[in-house]
Amino acid sequence: MERLFFIFIDVFLPLIVGYFFHKYKLMSINTCNLLLKINIRFITLVVGLGSFWIIKINSNIFLLAFVGIFLCAVLPGLLAYPYAHSKIKNLRGNGAYLISSMLSNTGILGGLCAFIALGQLAYAYVQVIGMAQNLFTLIFGFPLAEYFHQKIKAGPRTVKFHPHWRSILISWNQIGLISMIIGAILNINEIPLPFFFDPVFNAFIHIGAWCGILPVGYLLNFKAARIYKYIAFSVVPVRLIIMPILSYFIAKQFTDDTLLISIITLITACPIGINAIVVTQLYKLNTSIAEAMFLITTAVFIFIIYPLFLLFMV
Repeated sequence: MERLFFIFIDVFLPLIVGYFFHKYKLMSINTCNLLLKINIRFITLVVGLGSFWIIKINSNIFLLAFVGIFLCAVLPGLLAYPYAHSKIKNLRGNGAYLISSMLSNTGILGGLCAFIALGQLAYAYVQVIGMAQNLFTLIFGFPLAEYFHQKIKAGPRTVKFHPHWRSILISWNQIGLISMIIGAILNINEIPLPFFFDPVFNAFIHIGAWCGILPVGYLLNFKAARIYKYIAFSVVPVRLIIMPILSYFIAKQFTDDTLLISIITLITACPIGINAIVVTQLYKLNTSIAEAMFLITTAVFIFIIYPLFLLFMV
């Protein structure tokens, strides 16, 4: 019953509030973007530091990093590539589909769902996966989006790719990574956690859920979902069925820790993330495809995949 309460309070309610704020024009897009910035630049600062302060720094870190880069991003992208290449002929749509298939809602929705189902340590482990995926996005996701953008601008001419690494790698959005490094340093040096850590850390998880999920509700685009529903549904078997089943068996080969196996299974089933919309908007790709993939995979995850996870894995 407690889990159902938190799922309603921290997942469904902010989605509903965000949607009605948009529908009745009670909040502007600037306020929506501000909430996302607060979540990325402030909430992540606290929970990132805390997450790396409480976990054990051991070989599991490398397993979680492998999950974040290969199982959450590289492999789904490889599996999605044949569909993108054969079915979506224009570059704006092709790029949006391929990039979106590699960017999942790990840190916000995945972290919250792990916390509700498995507790504080599970949330901390998810932040390690999220950090690895963020690094992948910075080093590969943004340059790939820029490649498509430059190729579209070049038209029939041959394009020589020139990624703008400075703007990609240096920004306020990377502050969460710095906080995680600080948390790891405190952990390695065995600095004890302060007495107020638990209530503050738990409170920031719930605050982060509202700052991260309310904008998701605000940005729900049902028109895009209707137009591109068949394209969006094509990623569901890969992202929400094949990946968690495959990841479950891969995880069992590397660890017998049931908590880690459950986390890896859950996180590799996460839906397309809001960062897919941000990246496609930034590089002028087909944002509507990213919105449709985001909306449909999020709905399938919340109403089908996560309840099945709670039933069989917890």
